[in-house]
Amino acid sequence: MNRSIILGLTLSLLLPHSVGAQNLFDPDFIISDDEMQDYRSLTKYDIQNFLDSKASYLRTHKDSDVDGKVKTATDIIYNASQSYKINPKYLLVTLQKEQSLITDNTPSQKQLDWATGYAVCDGCYLSDPKVLAHKGFAKQVDNSAGLIRWYYDNKNASFIKQKNEPTTIDGQRVIPESWATGFLYTYTPHLHGNKNFWTIWNDWFGQSFPNGTLVKTPDSEDIYLIEDGKRRKFKSKTALITRANPELVITIPEAEVKNYPLGIEISLPNYSILKQGAKYYLLDFDTLRPFASYGVVQKLGYNPQEILEVSSSDIKGYQIGKKISLETVAPQGIIYQINDKANTYYYLVKDNIAQPIVDKNIIRANYGNLPLEEHTFTELNKLEKDYTPAEYQNGTLIMIGDTDTMYVMEDGKKRHIPDEMTFKAMGYKIANLINVSQLAAFTIPDGEAIYLRTSITDNNIYLLNREQKIEDLFQTDLPGYLVAEYPGGFILAGKNIDTPRPMGSLTKLLTAYEALEHNFNEKRFTIYDEKKHRAYGNILNFVDGEKIRNRDLFNTMLVKSVNNTARMVAQSTYVDENKFVNYINERLDVWGAENTEVVDVTGLDAQNVSTPRDLLAIFMKTLTKTGIKDTIGQTNYSFAELYNKNDISKHELENTNELMFAKNKNYKIIASKTGYTNEGGACLAMLIENETGKQYITVSMGENDYINRFVEPNKLANWTIKDSFNLANK
Repeated sequence: MNRSIILGLTLSLLLPHSVGAQNLFDPDFIISDDEMQDYRSLTKYDIQNFLDSKASYLRTHKDSDVDGKVKTATDIIYNASQSYKINPKYLLVTLQKEQSLITDNTPSQKQLDWATGYAVCDGCYLSDPKVLAHKGFAKQVDNSAGLIRWYYDNKNASFIKQKNEPTTIDGQRVIPESWATGFLYTYTPHLHGNKNFWTIWNDWFGQSFPNGTLVKTPDSEDIYLIEDGKRRKFKSKTALITRANPELVITIPEAEVKNYPLGIEISLPNYSILKQGAKYYLLDFDTLRPFASYGVVQKLGYNPQEILEVSSSDIKGYQIGKKISLETVAPQGIIYQINDKANTYYYLVKDNIAQPIVDKNIIRANYGNLPLEEHTFTELNKLEKDYTPAEYQNGTLIMIGDTDTMYVMEDGKKRHIPDEMTFKAMGYKIANLINVSQLAAFTIPDGEAIYLRTSITDNNIYLLNREQKIEDLFQTDLPGYLVAEYPGGFILAGKNIDTPRPMGSLTKLLTAYEALEHNFNEKRFTIYDEKKHRAYGNILNFVDGEKIRNRDLFNTMLVKSVNNTARMVAQSTYVDENKFVNYINERLDVWGAENTEVVDVTGLDAQNVSTPRDLLAIFMKTLTKTGIKDTIGQTNYSFAELYNKNDISKHELENTNELMFAKNKNYKIIASKTGYTNEGGACLAMLIENETGKQYITVSMGENDYINRFVEPNKLANWTIKDSFNLANK
């Protein structure tokens, strides 16, 4: 089944390097000096996380640094960037441009020895003693960062390409518009090499999300507003909900969030009444509007108990706006509805000014929290008029009629989202699309289209292996399986990876993830209610009135695959269970798991279906939650009920994955989840590791031999570890 928007995807739209006109390579400007010297752009943790996200060989590589001490590649890159105050992103891009060291899983020693291409010139010999002095990974990284700093300190050196001075590169006239651009041409005096640098930089560290986008990372509850190239953190939930719609928040990789430097924090609730000294203000987004007097505050009906006292530092940086007096009409805004015979008209009224709303959907999208009042044209005519129609707010998603043509709004313009792939990869949700008429859309000017960057496509499992031919390298009777690298997600082998089958209790991974996304509190407890929580297989013998910690419910659901505790976990979030299931399916849409459908939180129903490819996406996403990863890595779990009524209060449980206890296997199980239904057979997802720390994910589906259901998955895991080198080179 496919819940996706039906769109005609062409091969050209599947290419990840599509760029808009605004992203054409400009030889005169590659990066700015601020970017080159932003040495605080990535912490050591950020660099490691970046290498992990790329499944890079360097993420585990160690080498002797310039002082002869063995350090990780992350340490070497970070230390060089800090020593010379050069952006670590420059070093990461250079390592890729020169030797593909970020994405090559099996680099040669030569690639490592000449990692950044330092001292390797067109007319040089690697055997030259002067060149050999710079051989070695750490020396290359250190020298590359050091040279850029030397360029900045010695700008007038005769051989350095000068800012704003014409030079010739490969027969083409170039005028560097930044010192950084001149230095890059000095380092690599070729157009092609510097275009590669620019392409990699923009793919990895460019900014793709429009103004108004609300973002968070998988491992944090912090929410940011993307605005003018920066991310602004909401200090509180109240600050968020008074300014934006939390349903529009998208989850993106941490590396993508870090591409946006921190902006001014959004700390105060919108439309708060603020008192600073003897002055009173209305906070209108990023503008402070002074009240003429406290008497105005009182007469306009504001509650004194809602006034927030602030210091001058709390409101530093806000613009001072128009003063609010007793004559001010609707300083926070109000919607006028005017009924005139067969027609209804809407206006946004604010500060005595009426602005037409030509599309009623704008009210729902932008002004749902404003009061709507019926008025007459006579009353309207007493106000000033602004005949510019009210616009959709930044970040609003719209769809034109029945055409399936999608846009995102930014700065009063609609930016076309070319296809379903782009929509999903950007993290947008179908449920947030607002349908507008073709006439209303026609009045909105077009902006630049939204295009994908490689860094986004690489982090969306829906896109990752779509064009790759998957071979059945492991000859097995299993109806479906796959093997993939972790954390990169690159599929190495598989069979029937897009054939939907019942997934059984692997559904509980989604239940766990959704619970954590909806304020699941493991420290609280739940009282068992047979009517609310009944499910097949009450193996813990719960009876009405027994009290169990939520933490224990969560663990038993995942470790022992207990069905009624899955329902208890879901209901403990205070979300209706049917709505909870809907949330899961919406999340699956976002993840691009288009062949997965969930109908209950336990996995008992055979209509809970998925595919090996989708389960790879689901497993990788759920592993980002440490609460899930740690839980499904346990071999045993024990707990005692807080209140017991049937003398069965203590429970000792073993993981349902029997391979956890198997001996003589050549792999270590880091995390796993089992599933079984009579209709679909046995399923198993495992994160395994070899003796060097290299990790893989194996997924198997459809094993109908219940007694021997772990035999083939064990063979698959052993084969993966044994043949991992050959797999990586397929």
